[in-house]
Amino acid sequence: MEDRRLAAIMFTDIVGYTALMGSDEDKAFDMLKRNHTIHENLIRQYNGKLIKEIGDGTLASFSLASDAVRCAIDIQKGCKEQNIPLKIGIHEGEMVFTDADVLGNGVNIASRLLDSAEDGCITISGSVYRDIKNKAGIRTEFIEEKVLKNVDGPIRIYEVTCEEFSPFKSNKKDIEPRPPSKKSIIVLPFVNMSPDPDQEYFSDGLTEEIITDLSHIHDLLVISRSSAMTFKGTKKKIREVASEVNVHYVLEGSVRKAGNHLRITAQLIDAVNDSHLWAEKYSGTLDDVFDIQEKVSRSIVDALQVKLNSLEKKKITEHPIDNIKAFELHLRARHEMFRVTKESLNHSVQLIKNGINILGENEILYANLGLAYLYLYIFISKEDKSFIKKAEDCIEKVFSLNPESSHGHSLKGNLYLRLGDIRKAINEFRKALEIDPNEEISLFFLGFFYALSGKGTEGRSILGRLLEIDPLTPLNHMVLGALELFEGRSKSGLKHIVRAHELEPENPLLRFWVAVGLAYDHRYDEAYPLFDLIEKETTTSILPKLSQFFKYALQGKKELALKAATEDLKSVAKEDEMFPIWMAESYALIEERNEAIDWLEHGINFGFIHYPWLSEHDPFLKNIRDEERFKKLMERVKYEREIFEV
Repeated sequence: MEDRRLAAIMFTDIVGYTALMGSDEDKAFDMLKRNHTIHENLIRQYNGKLIKEIGDGTLASFSLASDAVRCAIDIQKGCKEQNIPLKIGIHEGEMVFTDADVLGNGVNIASRLLDSAEDGCITISGSVYRDIKNKAGIRTEFIEEKVLKNVDGPIRIYEVTCEEFSPFKSNKKDIEPRPPSKKSIIVLPFVNMSPDPDQEYFSDGLTEEIITDLSHIHDLLVISRSSAMTFKGTKKKIREVASEVNVHYVLEGSVRKAGNHLRITAQLIDAVNDSHLWAEKYSGTLDDVFDIQEKVSRSIVDALQVKLNSLEKKKITEHPIDNIKAFELHLRARHEMFRVTKESLNHSVQLIKNGINILGENEILYANLGLAYLYLYIFISKEDKSFIKKAEDCIEKVFSLNPESSHGHSLKGNLYLRLGDIRKAINEFRKALEIDPNEEISLFFLGFFYALSGKGTEGRSILGRLLEIDPLTPLNHMVLGALELFEGRSKSGLKHIVRAHELEPENPLLRFWVAVGLAYDHRYDEAYPLFDLIEKETTTSILPKLSQFFKYALQGKKELALKAATEDLKSVAKEDEMFPIWMAESYALIEERNEAIDWLEHGINFGFIHYPWLSEHDPFLKNIRDEERFKKLMERVKYEREIFEV
């Protein structure tokens, strides 16, 4: 007789049992007996039914998904104590029960979830997650959306997280980083050996030029300027440096510039074997610098036996700024720009203009001039809209000189971003990457907006590339952490965000991200002290007020929270992508529903269109999800996310 009803089905399986049976039959039978006792007692305790044993596995049913999951947690704890490596899969759906078995598509899904589980883990479907997500004592982490064998449509897969029963889960990726690519290199900052310490700009500039040359080579992974410059003045050994950025080769050298005379030394080191592949000294005048730069790049190519195509050969030999005086001004200007002060940016603008007066119209000089104007607007004076117009004029000049300029598209994307036109910005960043796959600004912002829109697969691909070439820039790790957090993978997200904070421990924004990540993971006792630390130690930004607001909202202290939400906090929050989301969450927590939805709308206007996170998974928005305004807003978010790629 058949009986159709909603039920939760649990499959379990001992990992490596067949191999154990082949090597030690007595030990295998003893393990099976102990496993049976654990299952039988706990399934009965949680009102389940042990339907059958399948070799070293079991099949059980439960009326409630929460009973199935709690039973699975205790089974894993018991198996850990007994040193039994077990994996579990659970699905909830309509099942067909017979006198001695259970049948149907739901049973197949539970079986496939078991196959997807790692050793020592409990894997559940989205239907189970929906029933247990708010149950006390049960924590989950979203893994992926996947098409399972013989199952129609993709299934959202979650893992029940509990440190107590995951001794068999591999942490290999964390412990053993992948070996470096055979064709990977970092160019360490050339040491300034000049009598005049003010010649630092020249040695730094030469470093950047060689990095740029090598970055044009498709088969060579080259660490970016941003990460390379973190080793300036380092006392670390070559092997340590190579290990930190995961490369095979290291180029180091020095520059001595005295008047018009120039001496450059360079040596290429195999960091894996700690052996020198070549070393060379170059002497000449400043006019020889372009030739020396080309020789260094070609020597590296020859030593690594990299085959160049015709375009790559052209890129190494061409010199976009071929006048030595204009080149020096360009190097000085870049050096000043990276200091990002009002004085340094204004000085940078003047140096570039002087270079244009000498050289005439030039793509690179106009791209840098536009970036300097944009930095003046972003970091110095957002009230002065004339910087926007000047940046637009520079972009127009760049494209008149080179319609296929990756620098132009990146700059234009950055400009659109500041004007609030996210869709156009994303389009420009994509165009920049089509021309130059290593363009860091475009990789960063495209990865960031993939994170905000919930495009995990695409985002990981972009951010993975960015972290390969620029592994020591904290914000890159922060964005990948955000992507993971918003997909419900709190442990993975926190790992990346903590790494970002380790790289720049005094950065209050990164500290705030760690605190928020802990809060999303319901680890409030760890989050609150970090919020307090930001409030106590940070004096140069609005973050102390936001930290107060968020913390008091989490604690349900409405009066104190509202007091922290000052007008200056609101003013700054409206100019950012993430601040409005945190404001919305805080207002939702204290039942200020209309205000919460207003702020949510601000965040959506800035490109936060992560529909699954906002509509279902964000733990701090549940108070407003029954509001009609919220539902209408989610219809818009869902649509905008669907057309994001168009």
